[in-house]
Amino acid sequence: MSKKLHSESFRVLCMILVLVACMMTFATIQPFGDGPDEINRFKIVEYIYKHGTLPVGDDPEVLIDGFGASYAFQPMLTYMIDGYLLRAVSVFEPTLEMRVFISRLVDVFMGLITALYVKKLGDLLFDNKKTVWFFTLAVAFLPQNMFVHTYVNTDSMGLLSIAIVLHASILGMKEEFSKKSCVELAIGIILCALSYYNCYGIVLCAILLFGAYFVKIKSNKVSYDYQNLLKKGILISVIVLLGISWWFIRNGILYDGDILALEARQICAAQTCTEPFNPYTRDTYQRLGIPLIEMVFGTDYFTLVWRSFIAMFGPMRIPTHHYIYWAFAGAFFLCVIGLLIPKKAQVLTWMNRYQKICVNVTMVIAIVIPVILALYYSYTYDFQPQGRYYLPMVIPFMYFLTIGFEKLVTLLSDIVGKKNPKMQAMSCAFMYHAVYAFLTFCLLYSTFVAMIGYYKVNGGSLF
Repeated sequence: MSKKLHSESFRVLCMILVLVACMMTFATIQPFGDGPDEINRFKIVEYIYKHGTLPVGDDPEVLIDGFGASYAFQPMLTYMIDGYLLRAVSVFEPTLEMRVFISRLVDVFMGLITALYVKKLGDLLFDNKKTVWFFTLAVAFLPQNMFVHTYVNTDSMGLLSIAIVLHASILGMKEEFSKKSCVELAIGIILCALSYYNCYGIVLCAILLFGAYFVKIKSNKVSYDYQNLLKKGILISVIVLLGISWWFIRNGILYDGDILALEARQICAAQTCTEPFNPYTRDTYQRLGIPLIEMVFGTDYFTLVWRSFIAMFGPMRIPTHHYIYWAFAGAFFLCVIGLLIPKKAQVLTWMNRYQKICVNVTMVIAIVIPVILALYYSYTYDFQPQGRYYLPMVIPFMYFLTIGFEKLVTLLSDIVGKKNPKMQAMSCAFMYHAVYAFLTFCLLYSTFVAMIGYYKVNGGSLF
């Protein structure tokens, strides 16, 4: 047992070292502002660093030139951590470059914690350790997912919150929503609520899983455990309200009851933008009467979203090798085919049939919501064909692909085993490790060849 634990710890250490090497390379080399809208996001951090208070959305110091409004209308817990951390080290009088780097390190740290939570989630979902590592690396080593944790943003905390919420929800179902899992779930919801609106769908998913767990089915009779539902639901709700109410109360006071500050942001943008960016008059596919399907497939929307979901760094100008896109497309296709194979996967084996259905349906919802939000935003407000808007679905998406891969490997190893039983285990291990090597190669190539190669040719670095 200790040998297995030692081996597992070594694998975790290797994963962390690879992620640290890649994320620190990005955090050090990419110039300030090359991360999507990093300059305007960092304005919030700088404001907190200089003044020690949170900016109001229409403060001139944080307004976005041309576009109008600011990121101060949106949840800013990440920027608060960055800003107050910088104030703590202000005695050393850090330069702008050092302030940016320190702020990026906060996102790097969240990226590492996210990867560890994905591994913990995998341990709950799958029995086969090889499958757990396929799932973990498919999420953590996806180049674009790694990239999001290397520049100043709130997306990083949002993705961390999704990993925590899913882990806490599944753990809760295993431990009858113990106090530990309830507190963890509440913390995940708090981080989600104070990070990124695009991730809010996971809160709905957590509510569905929590509520569904207390439905008891015995001998075809359905009952509901209202006592524990209320007891544990109140515990989670109280912790969440204590953690997030201040932000929404503040918004309500500042923006005339607009607790999400969405309409206030629109009004501010209209008043402070240049005319082409006026949210009430700007051209959108909806206003132009162009069908949604034409926006997706009649433009470069689908291609750019697909490529930037896999790997497209900087301000959407640094792709990875085109063979990597083809390889991921082929891998995704095979995993989907694997889902259709009539074989059982070793997934959620400790759950009953009803609970498995609840988890799978919830995972589908967790995929659909970010897709709908991203499409709606591009169609009705601002055309943004960026894969990062789809990253909130990456964990449930890889969950289904992992099931497909395990079923595919099982089928192929069974075929091999019929002719040579001794080769069955070896062929299974080979297929898993080949994919581990592929995912690692794609991440390392994207970092140390594609990204560094781009900046070597075009110049630029943070320092």
